[in-house]
Amino acid sequence: MKPTLIMAALVLVLTSCTKLDFGNKASSSIGGTTNIPINTVGNTFANSVVTGTASYQGTIAITNITDGVATVQFKAAIPSNIPILQGISPKFKDANGNFVFEGKFKQTDEGILDYNNKNHDPFVLVKFDDNVGDKYTLEKSDGTKIVREVVRKSTTDDYYWNGMMIKTIDVEVSMSIPGVKKITYFSNHHFGLVAVMVEMDDGSKPKLTLVPNTY
Repeated sequence: MKPTLIMAALVLVLTSCTKLDFGNKASSSIGGTTNIPINTVGNTFANSVVTGTASYQGTIAITNITDGVATVQFKAAIPSNIPILQGISPKFKDANGNFVFEGKFKQTDEGILDYNNKNHDPFVLVKFDDNVGDKYTLEKSDGTKIVREVVRKSTTDDYYWNGMMIKTIDVEVSMSIPGVKKITYFSNHHFGLVAVMVEMDDGSKPKLTLVPNTY
């Protein structure tokens, strides 16, 4: 399967949940200020999804910010050679048939929340003071749970990104989406979400890299 920006964005669309489970760390709130450079209407994100020699790009931009919550628009053409993408609901397409998805995120100087579940509940993606083993949980309407777990935290600048070495906190999620084994979010306290890797059941690992224009 060839990778696309759509595949990474669909992971956000398909993790539909209905209520929060507070069995681990508090899963619905973060502290800190949203008055940071990355939270700017019009801020765009250079992006590339790569597996092997294949590479695809789309457009990603912040279109609105309300009460510190940013609406981020993902847009990309839908390749005809990827069967799983042909059944995308019309509500995720524009007039030209392109994939369009608007996700909502709140980033502060202390972490990132996303609201991309069925009920648009806030759910912690990462807190920058997290440690390996920290977990956040959402319980789905069918009783199953999605758990985000910190699996790695840099102690030195050891992650290559945008021509430099940076520190990251890596959060892993096991998925129940057909064809998807797990996803891993890579984030940095200054640059925000810098990459998302989707590990497919066939062994492929499309990876979306994000570079904000303003940070």
